[in-house]
Amino acid sequence: MSKLSCEIIRDILPLYYDNVCSDDSKSLVEEHLDHCQSCKLELDRLKVDFEIPKEEIETIRNDSNVIKNISSLWKRSKIKSFATGVIISLVLVLLISFGYNRLFHLNTVNVPTNVMEISQVSQLSDGKIVFHFEVTDGYALNETIHDMDKNGNFYITPVRPVIKKKAQPPYGMANDYYFIDIEQEELHRDSAEIKAIYIGTPKENILVWKDGMDLPKASKEIENMFHFE
Repeated sequence: MSKLSCEIIRDILPLYYDNVCSDDSKSLVEEHLDHCQSCKLELDRLKVDFEIPKEEIETIRNDSNVIKNISSLWKRSKIKSFATGVIISLVLVLLISFGYNRLFHLNTVNVPTNVMEISQVSQLSDGKIVFHFEVTDGYALNETIHDMDKNGNFYITPVRPVIKKKAQPPYGMANDYYFIDIEQEELHRDSAEIKAIYIGTPKENILVWKDGMDLPKASKEIENMFHFE
């Protein structure tokens, strides 16, 4: 068999290195390599080009783990962000709901005395004190809070929400008669004796009645209004 040139051997070397050439070609290459240092160096160069150093393999492995960790962290972060978003949304809904109720429904604002009028203070035949109460600013009244201090001062405090509503006929609590059963109130308040009755708060109020005050008898019309069978 004629001797093959280095050019032919170098064309075959990649096949030889990958072990995909025929046995005859393999024998020819090995026979040539035994006598040709140049082609042998070429084979060594192929090995260097195609072999991956251990350090690089470890780096690739580490990089792969980093990518996996990043992917896992991203998934966890995505779940965490979703959960956080749900919690924040719920908190916002609760805050909005609380704010809405506080502004429109919760009676937290005291009605000032300069828009309140007390008239027709009198006494029913059964001893109850009755009077007419009107809020003159045109807004509805939602509730009155009753309280008494240790000195026997009884306070009736009209309260509203922050956002007021216009009073509508027949105006309800904003324009109506009120009565106070002193004996019943004292019974509910551990027998403490009521000395005076005020509309408003301890700091800002209008006197309705105090102990020793002579009150006129209620008119027949008012008596009939509060006559309970």
